[in-house]
Amino acid sequence: MTSSEAVPGPASYRPLFPEPADQGDPYLLAIPDGVAADYRYYVYVTRDQTSDGRGGTATPGAFPAFASHDLVTWRPLGPTLAGDATRYAFWAPCVRYVAGLERPYVMLYSHGAGIGEQAHIGHQIRRADSDRPEGPFVDTGHVLTPDTDFAIDADVYAAPDGSLRMAYATDFVDREPYGTGIVEVAVSDDLTRVLSPPGLLARPSENWHLFDAARRMPWKDIPGVDWRTDTVRWSTVEGPVGGLVNPQGRRVYLYSGGCYFGFYAVGALVEDDAGTLVNVTRDGRGFVLGSLPEHGVHAPGHCDWFRAADGREWLVTHARFGSPEAPRNACLVELRWDQDGLPYCPPPA
Repeated sequence: MTSSEAVPGPASYRPLFPEPADQGDPYLLAIPDGVAADYRYYVYVTRDQTSDGRGGTATPGAFPAFASHDLVTWRPLGPTLAGDATRYAFWAPCVRYVAGLERPYVMLYSHGAGIGEQAHIGHQIRRADSDRPEGPFVDTGHVLTPDTDFAIDADVYAAPDGSLRMAYATDFVDREPYGTGIVEVAVSDDLTRVLSPPGLLARPSENWHLFDAARRMPWKDIPGVDWRTDTVRWSTVEGPVGGLVNPQGRRVYLYSGGCYFGFYAVGALVEDDAGTLVNVTRDGRGFVLGSLPEHGVHAPGHCDWFRAADGREWLVTHARFGSPEAPRNACLVELRWDQDGLPYCPPPA
């Protein structure tokens, strides 16, 4: 994603729109130059819609959005997707402008079979569209992952050859370590269908990827596991971000790992000399973005990436500000590269 605005430095590590409501899984849409819209930038977030986070009743619909002209001052717009988010868990919107379509704003998202424990069942990548960036987005009936029992966190980007790719998170239970990992597929230009089998990007491999050391998942069929007596050690690698290239010209993918309500951070996969993606966030080191408790920033993760007009690169991510128990709020954080081409986010000045 490329922005037509520069981002002022003081915007970093500051909630876009501070509120006691949850703003998870933020995704930024920059309106292309020459396209008419009320605002230039929109950030869409995941929220538990059983309440509005302020003690009131939730507004029907899913994925509240925030809009801005300058990436500094943001206005809340309310839910953008038509759907009953008081009964179903809607997760992780990805919104793209697709030129040439009658309804050019396309949202990829997932929703579960219900809320609570049911929120983790039945997620598939679905498609919705709208003629306006603020919605309402309406599901088009396209399911991009019909043969997968759990698929979330879609991200769409251009591959080095210019073709369109989609990365997403899915579960792996064929062998230990059990957990959620990330894959990549080719996707059609109109975002209606997948064009290739999924290729593995990363599975959980590090201690910091741990989600729950004794998780019970009776809805999940795992060979040899009897949920009446057993639990499993479950780890999570999710929230993939593709389309990045480091100053050395190597492909880079970001991901989020761990437990979003516990230890959570952003790691990276970086292409080596042989063209293989290597996890560079290992043994508790090499984090792209982690907690900064001395600055009141806790459990950051699930980010989106864009390049501003001045060439600086930024993540739109969520973090818990002030306390590890605070609701997630969306924020901007600058992304930089070290001399070895590894990505990192400098701490607040």
